[in-house]
Amino acid sequence: MQRKSLWILLLAVLGLGGLFAWLQRGAEAPRLAERQLLLPALAGHAERVQALEIRHGELPEIRIERRDGGWVVPAKAGFPAAAGEVNRLLRALGEARKVEAKTRNPDNHARLGLAERGEGAATRLTLEGVGQAPLALLIGQASRQGGQLVRLPGDDQVWLVDQPLQLVDNELAWLDRRISAIPFAEVREVTVRHADGEQLDVWRESPEQFNLALRQLPPGRKLAYEAAANGMATLFASLDFADAAPLAQVGFKGAPELTFRLSTFAGGELQGSFHLQGGQHWLVLGAGKGLDGQLIAGREWAYRLEEQQYRTLAKRVKDLLAPGG
Repeated sequence: MQRKSLWILLLAVLGLGGLFAWLQRGAEAPRLAERQLLLPALAGHAERVQALEIRHGELPEIRIERRDGGWVVPAKAGFPAAAGEVNRLLRALGEARKVEAKTRNPDNHARLGLAERGEGAATRLTLEGVGQAPLALLIGQASRQGGQLVRLPGDDQVWLVDQPLQLVDNELAWLDRRISAIPFAEVREVTVRHADGEQLDVWRESPEQFNLALRQLPPGRKLAYEAAANGMATLFASLDFADAAPLAQVGFKGAPELTFRLSTFAGGELQGSFHLQGGQHWLVLGAGKGLDGQLIAGREWAYRLEEQQYRTLAKRVKDLLAPGG
């Protein structure tokens, strides 16, 4: 009898626990619905935004515009912007809801990174095209609770919203910096030729051959290690630039310091050259074919690569060999 009573009590406790959880879950939706949208005019209408302007304190303004169905950075001669980052930001802004009202005291704004100007100045974000007038927002510090502290210009009220809205202050970070995305498994051969005439070819006969071989391997010598030449091909699997400039404005002088040719097992091909200017290495893309979706950058631009990226490709035969006679 005692055991039966314990079972009844246990079932009752479990039933009450389930009921409590169900009631809590049911209450969550109304609480979410009660939270007001931060920018109701933007919700569901991100496609109307025609331009964004971002100003971090006294730093130069960053402007991004919608052109021909894509995003560009006018200050970089209309170079394509990172559409994924722009769309992510607009989506977060459209979905952001007010979680909690914070201070209304202007004396606290600088401490929260929400001052109009000077020390503790906010990041000012302006959206054009949503309505007749631009839509502006002041973005301050991230909250320890999650989300972001924000306020509207001309309104002292600080709000905690449920979306992170951290914006980088580097114009280059808003560019689509991808040059190529050619998988290493598809690369058959890479050839480089230095300005002094030295040529180096790394290749393989089939995709099943994992490591690239060196055509100029001297008799009796070995590579420093089996995968020593692979980096010359893996570079193109995720190649990003450090800066970009319109090719017509750069005006390279003299012959290139390095030329290269890459080919794939599917018949794809990419040629290019590097020019040394101001102590920096600039990539110019040449002829190419069969690389749909794998060659992202355009040929009307010159792309500055970091020193390490250039050195990864600009190998010489001696760089790949193991020590020996």
